[in-house]
Amino acid sequence: MTHALISRTTGFQAHCLAEAVRLKESGWGPLEDAAEVRRAIAQGGSLEDRLVFRATLLAQREGWVTAYQRLCQIGRWLLPAWLVLAVVAGLSAVWGVLGAGAYINVITAVVSLVGLNVLTLVLWLTSFLFKSDSAQQGSVLGKLSLKLLGRFARGEAATLVLGAGVNVMVRQKLGRWVSGLISHTFWLWATLVAILALLWALSARRYGFGWETTLLSSDSFVALVEGLGRVPRWLGFEVPSAALIRLSDGLTPLTPDDQRVWSSWLLGCLVCYGLLPRLVAWVCSAGVVRFRLRHLYIDRQLPGWIEQQERLLPVHVRVGIDAQAPTDQVAVAQPTRFEFPHTTDTVCVAAIEYPQDRPWPPLPLPEAWMNAGVVDTRAQREQLLQRLHQRSPDYLLLVCDASQTPDRGIVAWLGELSSYGRYCAIVLQAASEVAVLPERLQAWRDRLSAAGFKPEQLHINLQSLFPPSE
Repeated sequence: MTHALISRTTGFQAHCLAEAVRLKESGWGPLEDAAEVRRAIAQGGSLEDRLVFRATLLAQREGWVTAYQRLCQIGRWLLPAWLVLAVVAGLSAVWGVLGAGAYINVITAVVSLVGLNVLTLVLWLTSFLFKSDSAQQGSVLGKLSLKLLGRFARGEAATLVLGAGVNVMVRQKLGRWVSGLISHTFWLWATLVAILALLWALSARRYGFGWETTLLSSDSFVALVEGLGRVPRWLGFEVPSAALIRLSDGLTPLTPDDQRVWSSWLLGCLVCYGLLPRLVAWVCSAGVVRFRLRHLYIDRQLPGWIEQQERLLPVHVRVGIDAQAPTDQVAVAQPTRFEFPHTTDTVCVAAIEYPQDRPWPPLPLPEAWMNAGVVDTRAQREQLLQRLHQRSPDYLLLVCDASQTPDRGIVAWLGELSSYGRYCAIVLQAASEVAVLPERLQAWRDRLSAAGFKPEQLHINLQSLFPPSE
């Protein structure tokens, strides 16, 4: 189960969760991670691989994976919200140009349709003049999206994960590119809607085109219109001649062909100065984001990572007791019920600190089940972990002595083992002549419940978990 989680937790999510662990440990002290460190060492790989593996296990235990998924869900809701707003913006811009009547002021139309688009693009490009890539730079829509995520990020876990995500983007120089990608998507959609709406309006109704001024001369408009039409002409759009521009002063009636030329010029300006620059910027931003997401790295010199190097890449193995035992903190994410295994499922049975004077197994086990034997010594524990690491079973049955009192150590050990199987059951095996005392059974229930186990995972005697005979 854990290996499947790690295989899905790749890329940005893995680094975001790792950064959340680093921030938590840097600010509030190290987390209890003996089991996670042991599994990261068994996983192998480079120091970065082990850091990410350990952090993913801790994030799963602390519930930060759920917080990350909740933030992703909020982000997925923001995207259609921005697209709806883009549709409104595109239609509003066209309505502002065409809604006043059948006459269109060409300069006012160009400014209304592409002015804000070009201005925000220039502001985004200006952010590259600054060397740092912080959350305060980039597009307005990107910063607004981050603020909205912060508004909806409720709880300590969500706030921590969101801050970790921002740190990763800044450290990997993704901030302004991701922010720009949001802005480019918005303006691409708004401009496309405006083009379609303008095409429909110009095809369904006759509009007149012209310019009006009190201060400037006609030569100024000739130079402006011809300058704006230079790029659209390269793409095949028609551009008014100097004579037609001077004639379009609002006082002289124009022929339908003249109106068609002005329509082509206006559409050409919208395509060349509104749509194409955003499309190029979107492709560049998407390419950079994809490239950098594939080349994420961990700065091992950051506080929180330096301390883990000796633990995850040990030169020698410590033996004996090196610290006081912590309080119970065993996160167990297992199903709330136990189902009988199918014939194709793998079942592993292990006796945990089982009395040596009792025979093992107490009853004949089905031939398809794997018998891991009695696990008591340190060497036997390491052997069991290695076996489970190589092949995680579908069902894990952990058999304990019903007559002993559950202590913190054995419950923590059971919690660590439970993460290796999709289903886990704790079996209290009693001697044939001794029944499980009610107070002893209650002690097991209390200890296991505090560690995260469900009541349905506790069973009495191994016979109760045998598949029913047909």
